[in-house]
Amino acid sequence: MNTGLGDAMNLAWKLAAVIGGCAKGDLLDTYEPERMAFARKLVATTDRAFQAASSEGRVAEVLRTNIVPRIVPRIIRTKIGRRVFFRALSQTGIEYRTSPWSGKSVGAVRSGDRLPWVAPARTGDTDNFTPLRSLDWQVHVYGTASPQVRSGCDERRLPLHVFPFAERATAAELRQDALYLVRPDGYLGGVFGAVGGVSDLAEYLDLHGIRPRST
Repeated sequence: MNTGLGDAMNLAWKLAAVIGGCAKGDLLDTYEPERMAFARKLVATTDRAFQAASSEGRVAEVLRTNIVPRIVPRIIRTKIGRRVFFRALSQTGIEYRTSPWSGKSVGAVRSGDRLPWVAPARTGDTDNFTPLRSLDWQVHVYGTASPQVRSGCDERRLPLHVFPFAERATAAELRQDALYLVRPDGYLGGVFGAVGGVSDLAEYLDLHGIRPRST
């Protein structure tokens, strides 16, 4: 189900963007390379799991009835184990770093990655996923947005969301004052440094003919 929803989201916003004249047509060419690699990996993993579960023989039986039931629960009880299982089952670990539409990057969180979730820094604030409900291109800054960044986004009518660079942003490995260009599906089209980021952002938008739906 998660795979199907991911496929639908990936294709739907791209079709809407191209049909609406908000992006160049080659955006549609990114659907297959972004989703096919994971689909093949999923099918291969499912096949191996089915073979292991249905294999005959004493060794396979011992693995199913003794080893796996004892080891897996212990792994899940660890912090790393829970994180690995969550990312695998939720498919939040999928990334598109090699996509033709993944631009420049700075820091650990790179273009093509899914935007990391950051909880509100203060009671009453919104988290950084709330603006994604607009399903439009937008820029996130964690820290301070310079006047140049603000004017650059205003000129492009590109929504700008500024969040405090607090402990939770640091834990998510986000870089202070960097420009995170977020796609409609919550993935990063580009990550640009605080210095020169406005020109890099403009270059990316012009290269791909991106125009937010709100214009």
